[in-house]
Amino acid sequence: MSESTRLAVSLGRSEPPLAEQIAAAAHAGAQLVELRVDLIEDLAQVEEVLRAARRLPLLVTLRCAAEGGAWRGTERERITLLTALADLEPDFLDLEFKSLRDAPALAALGAVRRRNRPRLIVSWHDTIGCPPDPREIARLQRAAAPAAITKTVCAARDARDALRMLRVLRDGAPAGGRIALAMGAAGLASRVLARKFGAFLTFASPMPDTQTAPGQPTIDELRRVYRWDEITPISSVFGVVGWPVEHSLSPLVHNAAMRDAGIDGVYLPLPVLPEKASFDAFMKLAESESALDLRGLSVTIPHKMHALTWLDERRFPVSDDAQRCGAVNTLIRTKQGWRGENTDVSGFLTGLSTLVDAPAEAFRESSAAVLGAGGVAAAVVAGLRKIGCDVTVYNRTRERGAALAGRFGCGCAPWADRQNAGHDIVVNCTSVGMWPAVDASPLDPFSFKAECIVCDTVYRPARTKLLRDAEACGCRTLGGVEMFIAQAGEQFSLWHARPAPLAVMRAAIPPDNSDAPAR
Repeated sequence: MSESTRLAVSLGRSEPPLAEQIAAAAHAGAQLVELRVDLIEDLAQVEEVLRAARRLPLLVTLRCAAEGGAWRGTERERITLLTALADLEPDFLDLEFKSLRDAPALAALGAVRRRNRPRLIVSWHDTIGCPPDPREIARLQRAAAPAAITKTVCAARDARDALRMLRVLRDGAPAGGRIALAMGAAGLASRVLARKFGAFLTFASPMPDTQTAPGQPTIDELRRVYRWDEITPISSVFGVVGWPVEHSLSPLVHNAAMRDAGIDGVYLPLPVLPEKASFDAFMKLAESESALDLRGLSVTIPHKMHALTWLDERRFPVSDDAQRCGAVNTLIRTKQGWRGENTDVSGFLTGLSTLVDAPAEAFRESSAAVLGAGGVAAAVVAGLRKIGCDVTVYNRTRERGAALAGRFGCGCAPWADRQNAGHDIVVNCTSVGMWPAVDASPLDPFSFKAECIVCDTVYRPARTKLLRDAEACGCRTLGGVEMFIAQAGEQFSLWHARPAPLAVMRAAIPPDNSDAPAR
């Protein structure tokens, strides 16, 4: 059961003193502490905390270099040190499967195994990739040490490897005696969902930049952002699929919204390699894992068109907005399969309507300039044409701009003509002004028509130079954050059949999100 899944903090440094780090981990909510002795320079501190009264169970790990550790001595020296530390009776001792199988020096640990204290964790690490079926490795581990906890770890290339590792927890014996994790940013789902699938533990770092393995979230991220303490075996799963997605704002807003609404679910970043074949393979794997209970997905670049094609190939329904845009940014799982939506369209129109406190149709016959011709631009043009605006597309590559304009029956003009064009609405759909180039703008200052509405789909930073210049000219402005919240709110309603707590979602975004990427 998920209640038994321990939240373990891994410590790999001597300062501040280990005793203080352990106390801080307990205060932060950790239920177990791993001492990475191969990373901790002060061995005397390790021995001291092992001899002292314990606030938390302690796991001793002396990872060899071949499996991603920092130990540089001989194998005999390593086993000798492990044996000495085992005599201090940590609660758990990590031992590599290959050492258990191959090293004659492990006979020195026979007494440890006989007295069952510390309890052995037999580990296996692939620091390069993930085997097609890691369950085979876990079965070999259990056969070699049936009384031990097995730990099976791989390096994730994308979210598919994270899902493969979760299969290990459901294979054969009860999962409570297993650890299965995918390292790296692409493996985050395996760390968060360890609780849903009843793993023995998952690892977190105490603070940013203190990870002892690639991809470890902090204990605060696990508990605050990913709702660790609220995850149950029946929690539904949602996520954002794209490449890259590691720093997306979507997990912040959707997890906060589900917590506020009392929904038993968790929303995760799911990086999937950029090819359509990778998207198709991810969807096939996710669909096959019924225990995952995947209910909905946000879809971002480069997979919006891949999602539309995937739905069309399976004859699943797609909304008119998504068909017009040629892109799906939202997948909803139904009893009949999946359906696709594009909430970028409605999100933009909702933001525009909120800005003027009137229906978006009030802009009928207004003149609008759209800068850019990518996927976001297509959604904006679709929305503006939907409410009857006269739209002109400006793009650096004239051919691409003309193709977008032709799809929606609107005008196209050279990029150089965008200055002082006298439009009622201007929408930037390029990346100009995005962090770190925060002093750049796609338009010159003071080039706006009086009473013009200026919108910027960039939300990194929240107030771009374009918006600041427009406000200085007396224009009303709509930023990327508001459009992002509006489209995320539409997704929430589609998945959960209830209004989105927009104020909660807005509050979940850090006041200064300059380090957050564009969606």
